[in-house]
Amino acid sequence: MNPAFRFARGGKVYKELEADEAHEIPGFIRTGIISLNDDYWTPGMGDWKKVSSRQWDFPIPGATNPTTKAAEAAQSAASLAASVTPIVGRTLNCECTTCKKGFNTPAKAVSGYSVIGKAVKFFLLSLLAQFVLGVVSYGFYTFNVNRDPLTPPNKFMAIIVALVVLVLGIVAIGLLLMSLFELIASSVTHGIYRANPERCPHCNSPTFLRRMPLS
Repeated sequence: MNPAFRFARGGKVYKELEADEAHEIPGFIRTGIISLNDDYWTPGMGDWKKVSSRQWDFPIPGATNPTTKAAEAAQSAASLAASVTPIVGRTLNCECTTCKKGFNTPAKAVSGYSVIGKAVKFFLLSLLAQFVLGVVSYGFYTFNVNRDPLTPPNKFMAIIVALVVLVLGIVAIGLLLMSLFELIASSVTHGIYRANPERCPHCNSPTFLRRMPLS
């Protein structure tokens, strides 16, 4: 038996139909025997497709004239072959359920250890900003201590130093918070990495389906 239509659900083929039985498909769909979310395959297709991706209108073959019946069956098969777009190149092995794109090899998820490296980098930059802040503050303090009491203070310089200290303080706190956030993200990412090591290379989603091989 070389069926013209195969229907699968959950990765298993549950119905096969001949070409002269194609007119029964719309009835199966209306009654729920065939679901629009099921997959179908016909000779000439490079891969399985969803039932909802096409129209299922086929004429009822004539029952009185065998010649007419054979001609209509041949016409139905020809129209079916014409409606199928040939796939050029290799058939993709997987399909992402998020972005609906196909791919052959899943991408590996980013390990949490790489995120720890970013946290350490931000922490070191925060220490550097704190060091510069301390040097500027100490230098300004030393300048004021050693300043001649008879010389009036330079207000412009005091404003500049205050702005520099404020900016360095904000930068140091911001970098420290970023290092903490990256450290928290590293633990979450590492847990996801261990649970779902393979991802879609297009959208980085861990949910994808492996296509059924054609039998």
